[in-house]
Amino acid sequence: MLDAAQFDVKLLDYRVVFGELTLFLAKYDFLFNFKVTEFLRRRVWEKVPEGWLDALSELSFEELNEVPYGFTKEYWPQSLLTFLSDALKLSSFHFAKGDGICPLEVVESCRFGMSPKKLHEVSHLASLINSVCIKSNCKYIVDIGSGLGYLDLVLCKQFGYEVLGLENQKLRVSVASKRTTIAKKKDRNDCMSGTFTQRQFELTNNEESIIQLEQLINELWSCDADFNVKGVCLIGLHCCGDLTPAALRAFSILSRTKCLVCLSCCYHRMEPAGEGFLHFPLSSTLKEAMSEMESTGRFEVTKYALRLAAQDTRSRWRKQTTSDHMFHTHSVAYRGIFELNDDLSFMKQKRKLARRREHHNFESYIDEVIKRTSLSDSESVRNRLLRLYNEHQRHFMFIEPFTLLQVMLQPVLERLIIEDRVAFLLQQRLDASVQAVFDDSISPRNFAVVAFKV
Repeated sequence: MLDAAQFDVKLLDYRVVFGELTLFLAKYDFLFNFKVTEFLRRRVWEKVPEGWLDALSELSFEELNEVPYGFTKEYWPQSLLTFLSDALKLSSFHFAKGDGICPLEVVESCRFGMSPKKLHEVSHLASLINSVCIKSNCKYIVDIGSGLGYLDLVLCKQFGYEVLGLENQKLRVSVASKRTTIAKKKDRNDCMSGTFTQRQFELTNNEESIIQLEQLINELWSCDADFNVKGVCLIGLHCCGDLTPAALRAFSILSRTKCLVCLSCCYHRMEPAGEGFLHFPLSSTLKEAMSEMESTGRFEVTKYALRLAAQDTRSRWRKQTTSDHMFHTHSVAYRGIFELNDDLSFMKQKRKLARRREHHNFESYIDEVIKRTSLSDSESVRNRLLRLYNEHQRHFMFIEPFTLLQVMLQPVLERLIIEDRVAFLLQQRLDASVQAVFDDSISPRNFAVVAFKV
């Protein structure tokens, strides 16, 4: 555990780190501060320093996949080499391995319904949570955004914890309850040593919500003989948007909570406020670092920056096939052609404009869009779209090299968000750190904020 002086030293270190990260991101914000579907409309490739895209366009897809792992060519522009080197250095946090989490062997009665990805997440995270609870002498667990209860059932059944799962969607609460019942029937000879309780509840960033959470905890466990001896662990697996800031604030305020294990996702779903976001930055340390940049070039936190932070990591980029790259090129380019038509309006009737199999050529893509939207099928519309396609086809070659540059920035942006949250906890004099939990090629949002009360 940290003493007062160590807290101050860590926060000073973060002040330096935040300065480096924000200066770097402000310098290269032209690489991410735009809507991807407007790649052609904004002609974003023209903002890239001279020679960068030409150099990267010469690479095969296999070579392009290796650039985030240090592959370069000595004749590339020095400015490009510097960018790649700096991005890797500032992402070193992201590439660090965890402390060797030994995944739990999930019993058959808890596995049903789990995808391979979910099983990977649950087996690793349950093991980490158990070790954190042992360290903090916790018997009780509150899961914020518990979903279908996959993780909670394992913690209850295989480790014996008393678990309260909180989920704001009524249907998910109902399904989680049914899964628990089925698990009991599947394994009659292995009685649960803990209890899993589900409640419909939405935690928000206000005092009233935190008070309600405290009441729920007390109502459920206050009569338990160990409640005044054992602590409560607050957990969250992929808390979306503002749910992580809400969980961190609740943890810092609630007297019963002794430890925290929280993974985030969907950073771009945080609530906007003015030119920024209501709960980012969260720490005064990052707020001060960004304020000091006003005179040297301000780093603006936009939804496009947060969206990139939530994209796939370099390990998934490395696994991209030629087919994957071509599909992505066509997806960005074809959608971009439609964005060039200011007077072309239509309503989507399906979630996606076109299915993957219709991306092999632009005419098929147009046919698919007409089928799946309110766009009228007229010769003038088709001719206009095909004319724009022919005008811009020569620019399609820049899409994958440009995407590579964004892949280099993704871990830098995500690091800024995660470490801002750690700094917030440190400012509350809570011992906080970051732990890599999953294989990020399986589950990209693989970093947990782990915290203890001193």
